[in-house]
Amino acid sequence: VSYYFLQWVVTDAKHGGGGGGKDWVERHVHSFVNIAGTLLGVPKSIPALLSGELKDIAVLMPQIGDLLEQFFGRRVRKNLWNTWGSLYGMLPKGGDALWGSGADLGETSDSTPAVVWNNGTEGVCTSTSPTSIVDNTTPADEQATIDDEFTDEELELHIPASKQWSMKQTIDHLVRTGGGYGSRIESIFSFDSKQGWKERRSSANKRKHWHDPVASPLPHAPSLKMYCLYGTGLPTERSYFYQLSCDKVSAKDVDVDQTCIDDTEATCSNGTTASDGNPPESPYYIDVAAKSDVQNITSGVRFSDGDGSVPLLSLGYMCQKFAEPRSKHNPSGIKVFTRERMHDAEISLTDPGRGGPRSGEHVDILGNVGVMEDVVRIATGLDVEEKVDKDIIVSDLKNIVKRLDQHPSGGLKHAV
Repeated sequence: VSYYFLQWVVTDAKHGGGGGGKDWVERHVHSFVNIAGTLLGVPKSIPALLSGELKDIAVLMPQIGDLLEQFFGRRVRKNLWNTWGSLYGMLPKGGDALWGSGADLGETSDSTPAVVWNNGTEGVCTSTSPTSIVDNTTPADEQATIDDEFTDEELELHIPASKQWSMKQTIDHLVRTGGGYGSRIESIFSFDSKQGWKERRSSANKRKHWHDPVASPLPHAPSLKMYCLYGTGLPTERSYFYQLSCDKVSAKDVDVDQTCIDDTEATCSNGTTASDGNPPESPYYIDVAAKSDVQNITSGVRFSDGDGSVPLLSLGYMCQKFAEPRSKHNPSGIKVFTRERMHDAEISLTDPGRGGPRSGEHVDILGNVGVMEDVVRIATGLDVEEKVDKDIIVSDLKNIVKRLDQHPSGGLKHAV
């Protein structure tokens, strides 16, 4: 939201902005303090939109059985969460150039996936023989025409034939289907950073990229200072392993009564009222059986370093790129400082709900004494240059940035 605001406020009102003028930030903002900010988004928004799941819910399912699914099932959760535009706004930014190399996972790859289908999506469910309606060679406008022939539920049940999806493929699928909201989201957000970088500020489409630091540079504010304050040292969701439910994979085999779902007064095709019937469940779910100590995979989720919610790649990469001399993403030379805090939790009987004064967890960071001292010094100006205006890097961030930028198809230069 903060980054979006910085873009909006300096854009002319006739182009959808706030009309503050090019120098509004320079005149009115002293410092931009980004505390645990998701500059490049969060992968954990993917399972929420894809299957109505969160990691913790998926892990709890064997213990709570059908109780949760009966009262607040995956389909209901997915339908609800797909109405939340904020979840789409938090989808990872920068595409495969930033998320596909595996630089933050300690590996070198040309196609680190965002979603892995453990049983594949082709030739597995032989009884239904699903036919993919997605073809990467089909122009977008033609694909949209094909998609219009299906209901939202039918469209969701046609899974592109693949063993794994890249970050771009995953987001493209979410926007295409999106429980009926994907097409509306496209009018608000765009995830094509390369195209966004090319758009002029006066372009009507530029506003779709204001949330994306890869596509939209920092505003002109040479006296502004930016501080990236966040925690690190906690396992953080990075990618997911999914299982396809064969008995739900083909729309031809599922009796979807959309009227029954949408109209609470309607009579369903099976003779029940809408209140008696339930929407069909999502045809795929996180495969909690997927595990690997070597790849740091637990209960169907692969983890990287971060603050428990936001991966280190999202927390720190753009801050390092902003700080580079003559950065195209920081044309006025705003001073940018990255100050990490290694997570060091402790149990307190007087405050049992938190991780203690040195916690680096995503929310607990607001109670981290070091971070709060930085904020107070920035606000008051007390010894800022001596105490705060310097980097503190305690993670592997420097090496991650180096590996990513040296990747033949990775890094910011390939994202734009």
